[in-house]
Amino acid sequence: MTPQTSVCFDLETGGLEPDQPDIQLAAIAVGSDYNELATFERKIQFDESKATKVALEINHYDPETWKREAKPLIQVCREFADFLRPYCCVPKVSKAGKPYKVARLFGHNAATFDGPRLQRMFTGAGVFLPADLRVRCTLQRALWWFDEHCEDLPKSPENFKVGPLCEYFGIPVVDAHDALGDVRMTVALARKLKERE
Repeated sequence: MTPQTSVCFDLETGGLEPDQPDIQLAAIAVGSDYNELATFERKIQFDESKATKVALEINHYDPETWKREAKPLIQVCREFADFLRPYCCVPKVSKAGKPYKVARLFGHNAATFDGPRLQRMFTGAGVFLPADLRVRCTLQRALWWFDEHCEDLPKSPENFKVGPLCEYFGIPVVDAHDALGDVRMTVALARKLKERE
């Protein structure tokens, strides 16, 4: 893989608190021009009693769909690690001095929310996450962009969530709060921000 590959990811959750479950993980591997190289989507088995009803409604939780499609957390972690391996391009050196590579991750609000949750998910499952823990974030990139261009803009977005930002830049909002839908919007947002630099 070229050094320019990145993996955009998103987690849907049963609530915002750290002890509330992760219910869906999706990702898209992209090249330097944000062209889609591969996709990943898994629903995760979880204890419904530990989630909030509001969060499950927002995230389109359907018990029958999860019963049919959801996989155990450890299996999702292993499958996601396998998905990441072809896109490992960030060089690292182990404590023993052995060189290896990990994937470059990005997402929306991923530096403070999805990234730490993904790390906790893998730690809890006892699975190595082959990714750079310095997660890139389109929320931060958008904040900088608006700071730098605010004098030239007639208005600002309603807020800096991925949906309103996509609407602001004329990107279709499709399947919001579905992990794969949110990833596709985030990739489109990252591409748009790069084009407007």
